[in-house]
Amino acid sequence: MTVQPPDTWDVSTEVAVVGSGGAGLVAALAAQPGDVLVVEKAPTVGGTTAVSGGGLWLPNSRPVVEAVGEQPPEQAEAYIRRVAGDRVSDDLIETFVDLAPGVVDFIEEQTNLEFQFAGYPDYHTDWAEASDDGNMIEPTVFDGSRLGDDLDDVRDDPHHELPVPASEVYEAGGHAKFPEVADFEQLQRRKEEGKLATGRALVAGLYEGCLDAGVDFETNTAGKELVTEGDRVVGLIAEQDGEELAIEARAVVVAAGGIDWDEDMRENFLRGPVDAPMTPPDVEGDGVKLGMDVGADIGNMNEAWWFPAGRAHGQQWEDGSPLYKMVWGRTLPGSIMVNEDGERFCNEAGNYHDLTKTFHDFDPEKYGAANVPAYLVVDQTYRDQYRLLSVGPDDETPDWLATGETLRELAADIGVDPDGLEATVSEFNDHARDGEDPAFGRGETTYDNFVGDPDADHPNLGPLDDPPFYAMEIHSGIIGTKGGLVTRPNGAVVDVHGDAIPGLFAASNSTAHVMGMGYAGAGATLGPNVVFGYQAARHASDAAGE
Repeated sequence: MTVQPPDTWDVSTEVAVVGSGGAGLVAALAAQPGDVLVVEKAPTVGGTTAVSGGGLWLPNSRPVVEAVGEQPPEQAEAYIRRVAGDRVSDDLIETFVDLAPGVVDFIEEQTNLEFQFAGYPDYHTDWAEASDDGNMIEPTVFDGSRLGDDLDDVRDDPHHELPVPASEVYEAGGHAKFPEVADFEQLQRRKEEGKLATGRALVAGLYEGCLDAGVDFETNTAGKELVTEGDRVVGLIAEQDGEELAIEARAVVVAAGGIDWDEDMRENFLRGPVDAPMTPPDVEGDGVKLGMDVGADIGNMNEAWWFPAGRAHGQQWEDGSPLYKMVWGRTLPGSIMVNEDGERFCNEAGNYHDLTKTFHDFDPEKYGAANVPAYLVVDQTYRDQYRLLSVGPDDETPDWLATGETLRELAADIGVDPDGLEATVSEFNDHARDGEDPAFGRGETTYDNFVGDPDADHPNLGPLDDPPFYAMEIHSGIIGTKGGLVTRPNGAVVDVHGDAIPGLFAASNSTAHVMGMGYAGAGATLGPNVVFGYQAARHASDAAGE
């Protein structure tokens, strides 16, 4: 469907950006100088970026080179090519690797943000192309008070309740040890002083830079339809407070995120079931739909950024939608994940993206996902040492955490086959005592060990032999989707015939992502998104000037 230009426009701008996550904000900065308008569906800016860890996987960026040295671009390209699974053109991969260092420099020049090396290994450290040191950078602690009242415009983050950069967590021994050694009073003071970390810091710094550059923002404004004249996109019809807003633009950059909360699109496109999106509920595929309406090609639609999730009982999003959080405790000694048959089905310490794909294995007899539902099972030794979501070792056991004096009792409580669970734990224990996992190779890579407990006899392996036993349901979760509008390396959106749609550019999870079917390392969602946000806006500005 195409929409013709209205008789009169309500607003005119050179470049309109749809979405105010990391990609959209960098695009708004990169479209300077010139009139730029950002439209955001939510009442606050930041999108999924604001509730993320804020990490950026950017090979050979300044913080990476200063910390661990430069790697040949060909190595990074080969690694991405293997991760992407032949779904991504060499031109797109090479463009990302080539631009990554300069985009970091650009952000630091245009904003008050500073970046530091995070020290998080690549996700496939058993591959020769990967880096044990990793390529993730992150914002340093950012002083949000710089924004004054404008800080209220930045989305709150229910996933990171205290402002702690990832590097501080890892330096303290990771998720296993940080709760034991963190100075929570100091972190609370940091929060009260308006200091920010993770994705909220990134958004606040970019937002301040945009405001300083004169970028205009319209929140509570959802992009509904692109306006075309001939084959060229010349504007956007948005909805603001129930009223139609006609925005004239010489070029439009779509950066509105994925299809996370659109149940029909998830059901029809994604490779497996999703019952736990961890992104804000207003991420509903708007950007993908905008492009499809004008004939844009779509790709990689079966993929998401997968992550095993747990229900955050007692918490919810502003609209009442359930809140799910990442489950890290599966990587620690004294834990396993099982399906309804009581059987393990993956390396629980492996990278979250690829292990969650095993939730979707199809069972022809069950005629559904073989490993949904799934459960994290731990013993009392684990419970005495580690957190389970928000529940610490000294906290009272909540109702949602199933408990059994025996494995059979626990299995009956959660609806798992008791014989299967007993047999699985017995076999796992026999090998775990020796620091081995012949079934799935848990704990055999640098990455596995990094996300384990550095002070344990084995970072990832330990028997479950100390009753009582505990279990919590693990959901097939996502921290975003990564299929959408197909773009050229310059960010131009192409139609189903491969021809560029004049005036239309895109970045973010609204596009067919450069990571294809895989996940290179922490920050591999957001790093490419900001790079291609920069690239799309630069070329959109050129197009607007034509």
